[in-house]
Amino acid sequence: MSDIPETVRRTVIRDIYRKADELGWDGLSAVDRTAWYNRWVDDEKLGGVLTRYMPRDRARMWIKDVPMKHYNRARSGIGPYTDLVGTPLPSAYDIVRIAMGEDWTVLGGTLQEKPNRCQVTDGRSRMLMIWGNPRNLKSLVWAGLNARVDGLPSPVVVINLLQGERLTESERRRHQNVCELAGLDVRVITTRATRTTAADRERPTSRLPDD
Repeated sequence: MSDIPETVRRTVIRDIYRKADELGWDGLSAVDRTAWYNRWVDDEKLGGVLTRYMPRDRARMWIKDVPMKHYNRARSGIGPYTDLVGTPLPSAYDIVRIAMGEDWTVLGGTLQEKPNRCQVTDGRSRMLMIWGNPRNLKSLVWAGLNARVDGLPSPVVVINLLQGERLTESERRRHQNVCELAGLDVRVITTRATRTTAADRERPTSRLPDD
């Protein structure tokens, strides 16, 4: 898989991301996604290119495990393929302003993934912001508990709904109760993907506040 020339790799990944955007990938079922993996392998401009460097079954695995494994991370401004997405999700800088206010920003060099998290500050204090969709609540809470055990800044869990997604009142109460039981602050926000240029996605970073 590593024998794919870098320019070819990036061109294929960009094309796959464009197709995923057009399909509304986040809203597809597992069955639909499987069907599209198979179609992409049969696509002359995708699988037809990849099978020059690997067998067909490995090409399908490559599509699933390389570009699509990084798809939402890349859309969130994380990982090696962030410049290849056409409809990025709100970045950490956007999330913190929406969830915590305009005075808050991301501390440079603190961004991590699995789950997405970073330290944030308003210039006076700092917190560890952990964010993701409702399906990832378990991993968000677990990361928050580990942050408390490790003595990191006070964690806040941000549940990010994409435009069109909804939580029922019972789901909201359950999420709130789970986080409160774990001793975690929780915020629920709604955002949407937007088409931007690479320059639009650049954000300033902040220094750690003086202790």
